[in-house]
Amino acid sequence: MRPMLTLGLALVLAGPAHADSVTDQLDQAKQYYGQGDIAGAIGELEFAMQELRGRLGAAYLATFPQPPAGWTLVPAEPEATSGAMPFLGGGNMLKREYRNAAGDASIDAQLMTGGSFLQGLASMFMSPQVLAAQPGAKRVRIGRENAVATYDPAERTGQLMLDVGGKVSIMLDGKGLSGTEPLVELASHWDIQKVKQLAGL
Repeated sequence: MRPMLTLGLALVLAGPAHADSVTDQLDQAKQYYGQGDIAGAIGELEFAMQELRGRLGAAYLATFPQPPAGWTLVPAEPEATSGAMPFLGGGNMLKREYRNAAGDASIDAQLMTGGSFLQGLASMFMSPQVLAAQPGAKRVRIGRENAVATYDPAERTGQLMLDVGGKVSIMLDGKGLSGTEPLVELASHWDIQKVKQLAGL
């Protein structure tokens, strides 16, 4: 039996008592499966999985911080706040843009989920050898988490990458900055505990 089908049937048997669109789709998948319509069951399960991923993405998006003093959160189109990344094994990327009051500085904030790919990416950025090879790179603390921040004074650009348990990466890309302080401040207000909860950490 395909893993997705197995997962879906398990959710049917152990799902919540109240009905919603997801449980309706799982019930329909169970009915199709009982009738021997495997393709129909898989289709319903795929719709259910897609909706669940959408709900998870919305929950991750709610962890983004409110803008610090002197900054605003740019209104985003729905398609700009999320996007599937098949090369991350079904992961997703959520993004928002922050701008300062003068309009001459901005920070693009991204949250990416993707499992093993991100584990390798985070390990690479956090290694002392890679840090030493990046001009201006330094390790910073965001609460109890480790992050890497870089700054180019000539371009007035900065980046910050924060790994959350090897399952989630938060990346901040700033322009028009005088240092990495705005990146560190923004990252410090992220709801990391909620991110961990959503990631099963």
